[in-house]
Amino acid sequence: MKRRLITYMALPVVWCLVSGYVTIGSLFLGLIFGMIVVEPFSKLYRLDEVVHPTGDWLAKIPKKIKYFYVLIKEIIKANIVVAKIVLSPTINIKPGIIAVPIRAKTNIGITGIANTITLTPGTLTVDISDDQSILYVHSIDATNPQGIRDSIRDDLEKYVLEAFE
Repeated sequence: MKRRLITYMALPVVWCLVSGYVTIGSLFLGLIFGMIVVEPFSKLYRLDEVVHPTGDWLAKIPKKIKYFYVLIKEIIKANIVVAKIVLSPTINIKPGIIAVPIRAKTNIGITGIANTITLTPGTLTVDISDDQSILYVHSIDATNPQGIRDSIRDDLEKYVLEAFE
């Protein structure tokens, strides 16, 4: 079974969950919207590859669930830190751009870690090196660049690598 077919079968379900309506029309609309949104990214995510429902594909489902759990936890923690910065009477921060070496080698792994960083409040992936080994990350408080690098490597990238590479 090709990844494209699996993706196209999942998108109407996601659309129904988001919209709150489970009808034939809603499923059809989710399929149409999904096809329009996913098609430009089909080469990046290798949607024409054949996926066998055994082996690596099934084994990564628990790792992907763990990744999403860690992502939600990190987003909540970062929201609290950003809220403390914003609500403090004096803002004592030093924003900056930090070079973060990454271990991800595939396009989906690199995209996953870059998007994970961007989803976390207070950080934003702004660029990637030509050899795709370093992400440049803007941080709202770059007073401890090594701590940010370690946090990305240990708290985020580890789970992206397990789930998507």
